[in-house]
Amino acid sequence: MNVMNEKPANFMVRWTTEEENILLQELKDNIGIEEIAKSHNRTLGGIIGRQKTIAYKMYLDEVTDEDILSITKLSEGQFRESIAKYDARAKRKTNKNIIANDIPNPVIQQSVLEDMKNEIIDLKNTVKELVEMMKAVYVFEDV
Repeated sequence: MNVMNEKPANFMVRWTTEEENILLQELKDNIGIEEIAKSHNRTLGGIIGRQKTIAYKMYLDEVTDEDILSITKLSEGQFRESIAKYDARAKRKTNKNIIANDIPNPVIQQSVLEDMKNEIIDLKNTVKELVEMMKAVYVFEDV
């Protein structure tokens, strides 16, 4: 990587199980993240992101927090942040699936979208009315 903005060879390339295992061994051997990134032809963010992904998989497999932190070498803050992020992502995905399954017909979907659009317009109008009322109250109080 001679050019400043050049991406490493494995930038955005899917991780293999073998590469993950090598990463875990390197972490176990206390090799620095920068050196690991170079050896994998990945960015620092790519290495840290994979650490977090592995930690989340372990979390789902009910590995103890202590073991996860020890194996992945993440800080507790990084670990907690990744759990929250992945849990939120899983929840959004579940919600999208529920909505998609509840509205199977494209005609019904269009109708639901129109109803939602109208509700949003009504909410915007209500907010405008409330703002005008608040302005009137402030003008009245200033007199």
